[in-house]
Parts: sequence; structure tokens; C-alpha cells
Amino acid sequence: MKINAFTISRLLLFIGVASLITACEFMNPDPGEVVAEENMYRDKNDANAIVKGIYGKFLHLAEQYVVLNELRADLMDVTPNAHYFLQEINLHKAPSNDNPYADPVPYYELINQCNDALENFTRMRDDLKLLQEDFNQRYADIGTLRSWIYLNLVIHFGEVPYITEPITSVESISQLKDEAPVLGIEAMVDSLVSFMETLPTYERYTDPEMRTSIDGYQMEVLFIDKKFFMGDLYLWDEQYNMAAVMYKQVMDTDIGLDEYDTYKVPITYDPYNVDNYNSQYYRYRDWDINSALNHWPWMFSTNEQDRDYLYEWIWVMEFDEIYPPANPFFTLFSKSQGEYMLQPSQSIIDLWDAQLQANGFPGDFRGKTGSYEIGPSGANPEITKYTAEFELLDPFDKSGKFMLQRSALLHLRFSEAANRDNHHLLAYHLVNNGMIGYKPIPDNMFYAGAVVENFNRTGEPFPYDFDGLKSEAYHNPPGARGSYYRNGGIRGRVFLNNIEIPDGTDSLAFIENMIIDETALELAFEGNRWGDLVRLSIRQNDPSILADRIYEKLVKGNHPEADEIHAKLMSRENWFLPLPE
Repeated sequence: MKINAFTISRLLLFIGVASLITACEFMNPDPGEVVAEENMYRDKNDANAIVKGIYGKFLHLAEQYVVLNELRADLMDVTPNAHYFLQEINLHKAPSNDNPYADPVPYYELINQCNDALENFTRMRDDLKLLQEDFNQRYADIGTLRSWIYLNLVIHFGEVPYITEPITSVESISQLKDEAPVLGIEAMVDSLVSFMETLPTYERYTDPEMRTSIDGYQMEVLFIDKKFFMGDLYLWDEQYNMAAVMYKQVMDTDIGLDEYDTYKVPITYDPYNVDNYNSQYYRYRDWDINSALNHWPWMFSTNEQDRDYLYEWIWVMEFDEIYPPANPFFTLFSKSQGEYMLQPSQSIIDLWDAQLQANGFPGDFRGKTGSYEIGPSGANPEITKYTAEFELLDPFDKSGKFMLQRSALLHLRFSEAANRDNHHLLAYHLVNNGMIGYKPIPDNMFYAGAVVENFNRTGEPFPYDFDGLKSEAYHNPPGARGSYYRNGGIRGRVFLNNIEIPDGTDSLAFIENMIIDETALELAFEGNRWGDLVRLSIRQNDPSILADRIYEKLVKGNHPEADEIHAKLMSRENWFLPLPE
């Protein structure tokens, strides 16, 4: 058999049989030692190795993904240490030919490997080398990952070639444009929805080998959640009810732990053990600033995948000190362990500072000491979400997370869909004080025999059937608990006041803008911001949604090009990076 360059690129995946999916890197085999291509796809073990190898390669996209989605938007800014490539991205300049952040080839290399896997999984099924159930799970997983990559490509480049079969080379983008249809955002979303709707399953792996724990890492959180991503596609496609259906199915997922906490954004009022990544104060000490318990950032500082970790994280990959690739985020963000090239924008710092807590104190637990730290001089803020696992006693351990899907994002996306589907009250409460605050029981109803079935419950059919009932002994029925009775809302779990809707305001528009701001506060720097701004600007047919926010960042960051860039971004065609030739 002839072994060409594309064959070797396929074989690189196979070499990862013994690799750990969370932190593996393709090993570079001696071409004289590679196995023949016909021996690559022999059985389920080989198929599993291919899946793990693809995800190992996917981890290499982390730096480019975060830089493109955050630095191009309004929540992240450069420091004086930033090299020219980052400055180009920040200022929406035409990127240099060698700017690695504006290079789509790494995405297409992975897409091509996905295409090869999909083709060979199908062949294995037809040749009876894979059982149908095993085929379904692996094909659907890699098909969803490929779709995720395409969506991320098109929101940055505006239109991209859509290849669905393996090809010899992806080095020439111009050649891809000649050989495949070039799709814009709307056409790409339509194509991805059509493909995803043909997948044989949206369920997670049931194979124990793909659900086990390796070196302390739970493999089940290392794969993309197909329903979550399908909800995202429907959201982009403005099929809001279908988006809500998919998101709600994820919220109701049983992972064998506490149903009241799993993906529910739970809140607890235990005065001495605030868990579930809540932030508040010791009971009866709400007015004592020294009694604050900021546990929200713990989700970033731990890699111990305990119950709370699994309640929040749905898809997350860990950089590990033992396995390549190295965590790239220390170089970008850390002052003491890196080059400190990127920092939080003044815009997001101001937004955190503008929040009011339930006790009237200013500030947001998710801001300073949550998502970023600041020195004694009050200058040089440092993004800490990606470096929070670092410990001075172990300075060579640069572990950290590649953050992709978590329960707070799930609730915010659901709220965006529900609001557009005319469920404004539910969307409002999920963002604010949750089902705990939804239709609260009046004080005069607290007596034995009170009928409380209709309080803290939506009473709506699926996917809007949220039950937040918490019945005490003196209620009827006594001791009942709805599955969302601990849901305290995105703002509630960090002890923030509800955002009030002014009288006479359009609820849909106000809540949609409230959600985009809350998403910034909750998910800053995690790789969602550019897509959120593009989606909202397209939906409302208003480029100022994107342009104004980036303009504010640039003005507050003292960038003299702010006016010029604002004028540029007021035209949709100027949002996107050029495809290289």
C-alpha cells in the first residue's frame, strides 16, 4: 500500500491508542514504523483510539479559540506586552500572513481527520466491525465535534468551504474553495442543522471504556454534549422552541448524582458550608464584608472532579502537567508565570463593579477575586480563570482548563431561547433569582393546609415545565420537592440583586439585552463572547450591538483607533477575518 502524506496524518490518530484524551498529543511516529492503513480500523478499540486522538488534537485549538472569541470582542484587551499578532486581532486589522490566530488551517486539519473517521466508522459498521450501537455513538460524537468546529470557523471568517469527505491536503484554502461549497453563516447553520438532525443518536457514550476515569479525569465530561450543541444550532437558526427542548433535556440529564443539583445552578443557604460554587455571606452576617464566602471561583481552581465539579461542567478538557500540549494560557495571562499579554477590558471590570449585592454592597463576586485579580496598586488586572489551579508550592505544575460547556452557560442559552419563545417570566427568573423566586408564596399562605402546588412552578408543558416547589411540613403536600427547588438563578447564586424591568419597557428586548450582559458577567473570557455578539447583532439586524461594545472597550483602553474601528464594524462585512489564499 502506498503511504502518502494524508495517510500518515490519519495514522497519527491511531498512534494515540494509549493516550489520555484530556492531555494527549499526537506522537510523531517514524514513517517506517507506522501500521498499514487497512489495519487502522479493525474493531471498536481502534475506533475508540481514533476518537481519543481527535480530541487530543482538538485540545491544540484552545489558545486560538479563546483569543479569537474574546480578544476580538469586548471583554479582553491587550497589555503593553502583547505581540503584534495579538494587537492585530484586538484592533480588527487585516492580519499578517503569518498571524497564527487568523489561520483556519488548524481547524481544517481537524475537520479532515473527522471526515476520515466518519467515513471509516461507516465502513466498519457495513463490514460488521462495529455494532450499530457502537457506530451510532462514535459517529454522532465526531459528527457533532466537526459541526462545532465549522460553526466556530464561520463566525470568524464569515464564509468558509464546507468539506464533508476526506481530502488529500488542507494547506491551500483557495483549493478548498474551488472544491467545496463556500457557505456564509446562515447557510452554514442550515447545513449543520440538516446534518445534525440525521445523527443516529444524541445520547452520551454508554461504553464503559469511554466513561471511565483515567488519572483522576472523568472521560464523560471530555466529549462534546450533542444536545447542548444542537440547542446552540437551533438558537442560531432562530428555532427557539427546538433550542429550548434540547437545552432542557440537558438540564434534566441524570448522571447518577443529586438530581436537584445536576446542571440546575443550585444554591444552598448552609451558613458554614457554602458549596455548589455559590458566593454569599455567613448566615446573619450579611452586613459584614469580612464574612463573605466567595466559592464561585472554585470551579476554575480545582481539577478534582467531585460532585460539585460534575454538577457544573458539561464539556471541559484539562491541561495536565504530565502530558503535552502545555497550557498556553499562562503565557497569555500570568504576570508571574508568563508574559502577561492579555488582560480584562475596563468595560467588563466596570460592569462587574456596577452590580449590587442583595445586602446593598457594590460589586460582583465573579469579578475581582473571581475572574481576575488586581495588584495592590490597582493597576495591571490579571485574568485568573485559566491559571486558578496554580500553586506557589508547585511552580512547575501549569495545569488548567479548556472551558467549553457548563451549566451556567446552559441556563443562559435556555433563557435566551425561552425569552424569544414568549416565556419572558421564566427567562427573567432563571437569570435572576431562579425558581426559588418564581411566583413566590405570599406570606399569608404559610399555614397548615395551604395549597401551594401552583407556586414556584411554571405549570407549562415541556420544555418549560420547571418545578421549584419546596413544601414544608405545614404545606400541602408536606415535604414535597420539585427538581428545581434549589435553582437560585445565575445572579442568585452569587448573591446579586435582581435586575428590575422598568415600567413600560418591552420585556423581550430588555430581557435579551439583560441576558447578553449577564453572559458577560458570568462567562467572561471563556470563549463565547464573539459568537454571542454576532448572533444578537444578526438577529436584531443591528450591527451597533457588536460595534458599540467593542468601541467602548477600545475607548476605555485608550486605543486611538476606536472611532475608526467603530465605523468599520458598523458594516457586517467588516466583522470577519479574510480567508488566506
